[in-house]
Amino acid sequence: MPSLSRAAVALLIVLSGCTAHIGEESLLMPIRGGALPPEPLRAAAPAYSMTEQWITAPDGTRLSAVLLRQPGSRATILYFGGNGFTIGQFGAATAGLFAPLGVDLMIVDHRGYGRSQGRPTQANLEADGLAAFDHLTRNIGIAPERVIVHGQSLGSFIAGHVAANRPTGGAVLESSATTAEEWADANRRGLMRLLVRVEIDETLRGRGNLTNMTRIDEPLLILVGQNDRTTPPPLSQALYAASPLPAARKRLAIVPGADHNNVMTRPQAIAAYRAFLSGR
Repeated sequence: MPSLSRAAVALLIVLSGCTAHIGEESLLMPIRGGALPPEPLRAAAPAYSMTEQWITAPDGTRLSAVLLRQPGSRATILYFGGNGFTIGQFGAATAGLFAPLGVDLMIVDHRGYGRSQGRPTQANLEADGLAAFDHLTRNIGIAPERVIVHGQSLGSFIAGHVAANRPTGGAVLESSATTAEEWADANRRGLMRLLVRVEIDETLRGRGNLTNMTRIDEPLLILVGQNDRTTPPPLSQALYAASPLPAARKRLAIVPGADHNNVMTRPQAIAAYRAFLSGR
């Protein structure tokens, strides 16, 4: 699954002299896409039945989503993908990962991505996340305590914002980061650390999941690949440490052999997810 990995490259391509300027325009790179084809979905997750959803954001922007349901589901995952994720391209593979967990799944195209309208900023992506949660609970009628918000990379910041502002049934932050500043610093390696100074746009300063930690009071699972060089494990470890939840209600899983984009394909991550679902 794609994610903020291209954003790491942005540190190299937006250099001006010895200064790297990091702004929303260098991180958010919308990709248009189509609907989720039924044939790949049936092949990857035959238990799921699909209905298309259209969510209206607070500013009137229409957001594309799909709701996938299976008999006997024990929860509904509200899923926000990484940078470059679209339902049409990656929805079937995502469904294939979650169906064996016995959960329903709603996947949302970010604003400006896939079939969703608009132009993304971090602020309106966060507002869109709340609109998606409200659509799921108010319009579809799923009880908030049955909804788990899960975000990968870019999507983890949306999921964290939703969990900090809505009474969800749990939050899963995959391949996440503390702040834009600490993420940028973690991506300066070798000579870059010595030669390049990073400037963060005002719209991104302090952005990340660190500020959400003290406001997330539902069960929390933090997943990160052991070999993740885009959002390295120390960032997830810092999020875990910043959460005031007791140890019984939070878990950090550093997944062996995984990098930034393949955490949920590893059996250790699936085992951690099953334990999380059972222990809520």
